[in-house]
Amino acid sequence: MHTLTKQPTSFLDAITGPAELKQMSVEDLQKLAGEIRHEIVSSLSRTGGHLASNLGIVEITLALHRVFNTPQDQILWDVGHQAYVHKMLTGRRNRFDTLRQFKGLSGFVTPVESEHDAFVAGHSSTSVSLAVGMAIARDHLKQDHKVIAVIGDGGLTGGMALEAINHLGHIQKNVLIVLNDNEMSISENTGGLALYMKRIKETFFYRDIKEKLDSIEGSLDKVQLTAGIWDMILEVKKQAKERFDTPGIVFEKLGINYSGPIDGHDVDAVVQAFEAVKDKSAPQIVHLITCKGKGYQPAEDDSIKYHGVPAFSLEPQLSEKVDESPKPKPKTYSDVFTQALIDVAKDEPNLVAITPATAEGSGLVKFGKAYPERFFDVAICEQHAVTMAAGMAKAGLKPVVSIYSTFLQRAMDQVIHDVAILNLPVVFGVDRGGLVEDGETHQGVFDIAYLRSVPNFTVLAPKDAAELRDMVYTAVKESKGPVAIRFPRDKAVGATADGEYSGTPSNQPRLIEPTRWEILQPGVTTKKDQKPAVILAYGSMVDMTRQALETFESAEKPTLVNARSVKPLDVSLLGELLRDGHDTFITIEEGCLSGGFGAAVLEWMSTAGQEITDGLPRVIPIAIPDQFVEHGARAILLDLNGLSKEKIAQRIEKVLKK
Repeated sequence: MHTLTKQPTSFLDAITGPAELKQMSVEDLQKLAGEIRHEIVSSLSRTGGHLASNLGIVEITLALHRVFNTPQDQILWDVGHQAYVHKMLTGRRNRFDTLRQFKGLSGFVTPVESEHDAFVAGHSSTSVSLAVGMAIARDHLKQDHKVIAVIGDGGLTGGMALEAINHLGHIQKNVLIVLNDNEMSISENTGGLALYMKRIKETFFYRDIKEKLDSIEGSLDKVQLTAGIWDMILEVKKQAKERFDTPGIVFEKLGINYSGPIDGHDVDAVVQAFEAVKDKSAPQIVHLITCKGKGYQPAEDDSIKYHGVPAFSLEPQLSEKVDESPKPKPKTYSDVFTQALIDVAKDEPNLVAITPATAEGSGLVKFGKAYPERFFDVAICEQHAVTMAAGMAKAGLKPVVSIYSTFLQRAMDQVIHDVAILNLPVVFGVDRGGLVEDGETHQGVFDIAYLRSVPNFTVLAPKDAAELRDMVYTAVKESKGPVAIRFPRDKAVGATADGEYSGTPSNQPRLIEPTRWEILQPGVTTKKDQKPAVILAYGSMVDMTRQALETFESAEKPTLVNARSVKPLDVSLLGELLRDGHDTFITIEEGCLSGGFGAAVLEWMSTAGQEITDGLPRVIPIAIPDQFVEHGARAILLDLNGLSKEKIAQRIEKVLKK
């Protein structure tokens, strides 16, 4: 039977909440696991979402809710996109077809959605820290419940998780860490810790020795032995534990009791493992081995491809005809950025590329294949990625850090302390700059504000594919200090599927002046003794504004400027526009209103601008309001926040009428 064919869900239909799981037999739980997998595959073929990780954690989630009692017991999910099964089991199955849809279920966990969600979870490596904090609060308030952190081996590579484990081992709080080990984050895990986790799975030698020692000790309980003999037996056990390559010895040395490794798809074994540690007061870690994509063969074969999937991207039903020659996909800004790096690297032997576990999402895998010795995936370690790049730059290399906007937030101290103070030539490719479908935790709306506040930084955004290519080329070739180039998660304007860029004389990168703005469309006004309003559009909003202006029926046409550098501002052009008599400026950006591009222009106008013209010109910033943006399709979110071409046109026309 094909994977997408609708399956009976009699067991799943009976689940209204976690309580029903406690009455089910192990055999029924295993059948329920199969039904859940079919439901996930079928539903995500319509909505899209994180597929492989949720298929891999089904039995673990069933066992958690079988043994523990939410919301009294608190389950903290590390990266909430692995909690789809948890959502199904906690009363949200009837809304599962709205997953990641506007006003539907979030793709992550959030207490706003359900009392069973103990905390919001979008970024990685946070769950153990949260668990330590909640356990301290529980004990201080004299409460009695379990605190459980569910973290993957990918999340465990993050420094924050290791800091929390170090602290937990010291304070010995009652916390259970559930380690879901599938050797993956978005891409394959890298680093010494990943190799150690692999070695744990490959050696069971110590566990066999321990079982034999325990058996001997149990037999000796019936024999009258002196205290000295017992001390010798305990010392033998201690020496065996220390001398052999013990599974989990690193955790044990840090003060965390270790159990495992255990087959994470054997629901009976997982339930027994949780029952064994349920009432322990010391910190515990249960190590479970799972297969990412379990139960859906395409995802098992390629869990990277099926980590996150758009709607209708799953395998077609067998009765459907498959197009043997699908049309090439339009190039995204991520594709253009990566290709630009590959092109520049041909004659820049010291160029290196770094990513913190986002090689697939950012498209940097292609660079890694072209220049494997110059590509560094440092795992989920954003802070390390930035400081490592600083060290490389100081030593003479030309590092480029490819990182999502929302992940760069996690390394702001390193950006300031390790890169900016020494004015090091590190290039940041800030992917997902702007609105994305994943919701509050992933919206890349703050980078303009936080980067433009840092001395020595140049902060750029291209209007199209060709300009992104040229910005990368110029930054690598000529920058003497840190440069950030931000771009959206979207199709690249002007890029064809075959990699050509429209509107350019050649397809070769060229040096440009990225901090000099350009007037794209001169304005027209019918008002006597007045100059047209000026629109200063930044990055992705240049083309959106151009589209908005095409809908104008009025004779009034504002001047459109590609303000491609938010830091520094092109004060030469701004001064020229002021001296020429323009007194109305509209700034448009796909970033937060507070402290953003519009704020930068207002700051300049209220200081240096006052020396050029009498009176403060009218400056109207159009940006994302001071609020967190929910999940939903990018087009919907742009419109909701006044950044669609229709909303921009309405706002401009309103300004021009005044």
